[in-house]
Amino acid sequence: MTAFFRRLLIVIAWLGAACALTPAFADPAPRIMVRAHLDPAGPVVAGSEVKLVVDLLTTTWFTEAPNWPLFTVADAIVTLPDEQADNLSEDIGGVHWFGVSRAYRIAPQAGKTYDIPPVAIAVFPGGGANTPVQVMTPALKLVTTLPPGAQDMAVFFPTTGLTATQTVEPPKQALRVGDSITRTITQRAAGTESMLIPPVSLGEVDGLKRYAKAPTTRNIVQDRVGLVAGERTDSVTYIADHNGRFKLPPVKIEWWNTKTQKKETIELPGATFSASAGHEKPLFEIPADVMSQGLPHRIIVIHGGQLTAGCAIVLGLIMAIWARARVATFLRRARKGASEAHRRYLEGDAVAWRRLCRVARQGDWQRTIPALYRWMDRTYDFGRPARLESLPRADDASVAELVDAVTVHYAGGVARDLSWEHAETALRQAAKTARLQKLETRSLPPLNNF
Repeated sequence: MTAFFRRLLIVIAWLGAACALTPAFADPAPRIMVRAHLDPAGPVVAGSEVKLVVDLLTTTWFTEAPNWPLFTVADAIVTLPDEQADNLSEDIGGVHWFGVSRAYRIAPQAGKTYDIPPVAIAVFPGGGANTPVQVMTPALKLVTTLPPGAQDMAVFFPTTGLTATQTVEPPKQALRVGDSITRTITQRAAGTESMLIPPVSLGEVDGLKRYAKAPTTRNIVQDRVGLVAGERTDSVTYIADHNGRFKLPPVKIEWWNTKTQKKETIELPGATFSASAGHEKPLFEIPADVMSQGLPHRIIVIHGGQLTAGCAIVLGLIMAIWARARVATFLRRARKGASEAHRRYLEGDAVAWRRLCRVARQGDWQRTIPALYRWMDRTYDFGRPARLESLPRADDASVAELVDAVTVHYAGGVARDLSWEHAETALRQAAKTARLQKLETRSLPPLNNF
């Protein structure tokens, strides 16, 4: 009886140890970390550019690029430059983390304490669920100051030099009611990015309808010099809805000269013009008795241009009704052609190549090898079906290294790490060479039979 209980206790101990060790060998879920900091941390002078650097880290990898949203901050300009994210690889607390880093650009326009809000970013970690994970950056504060003498400025804009030009079109001073006049002001700031130039205030004018256009910006860059200046163009169109005399007010632009450390002002003159009502003759005369008796009446004036436009619209409707069947057939064919073109694109070599590059950079051979064969099949340059023997190993050592790694993996061995940057270039060159060889073979004239 004692030996039986001894054996039972040994079995229970082995089962407990196995249960305790099982989680240690299980594949852990990916962990996510987000960091954010300001560069420089502050305080900074208003108008200076500050970077909000955001780091996204995971213990596995990212299957897709994170979703970087754009946010707003009151009295500041926030942009996300179209720059490639920096890759990260760090050891933190004995754990290896991988990730990416991008920097927002913040240009404060006032002297105060800014609250940088948390930003929700969707990330796609690998090794776990196939659903995105949302992370929040920490809330930060940015303190900005103004130099002495700039406290009364509506918008603080520091630069080494600023010029402004103005155009008013059409230049004639007499207009008809319903005509438009456009006022355009272009600012050029030396050594300053265009996104930092504040807009010009082109407000409402009594008696005119105002239609503001979207501003345009551009950076002037020269070789071996870099950024020379930034330009911003603001434009507004005014339409006179009644006759009279109107005046566009002068425009005052304030800016801070960083060379002299003083406030300077640019004044652009206003413009005066008049709008007169059009005198049109009615198609029908109003009877005299109606005028004498004061009966209600309405004067209808039809312009020649309006009559032409109305006839054109009626004719267009008649043609549309007549041709509706042909138009419907054309639209169905167009949709079918677009769908077919989209399907061919998804099944083409461009999509297969991008997938191959994405999985190869992650170093996962289980996904890289099928992606490689899929791309070779889609290119039609290595036969159908494609084979590894079709790759020109003798032309490039990187291709030979890739073929050997795939062979070792299929043989059950452990393939060594592959430098995908060299293999990528070699595969592109191999596909190009195979394509040229096919073209030369097709272009050969047939042999003459005598």
